[in-house]
Amino acid sequence: MSEVELQTMLTVWAESRCAEVRPMGRLVRPYKTVGENMHWHIVGRRKGMGTVEVTYLPSSGRLMVLVHDNRRGFWAEQAYQNLLHEIAERATSSNRTSSDTERR
Repeated sequence: MSEVELQTMLTVWAESRCAEVRPMGRLVRPYKTVGENMHWHIVGRRKGMGTVEVTYLPSSGRLMVLVHDNRRGFWAEQAYQNLLHEIAERATSSNRTSSDTERR
């Protein structure tokens, strides 16, 4: 999954849940951060919703979705589990599509 695809998916997902995506780290400050990882915070628009963190390392394809204890809020704990499920479904669907294309 590319950075653009992931950010688009995160934005659509967040907007449907009254939240917004905030690029972090090198996505907003490339001069301060070394490395390839991309990091986003998905924050609720209402106070107390919490924050879901997403980190992506393109070279390995590793994607981490988590909620720190101090950012749990009333929404983030369940939201991150839903996001993980949606990402897994999309990855599975994408893998099926690539396999079908390669077989042709």
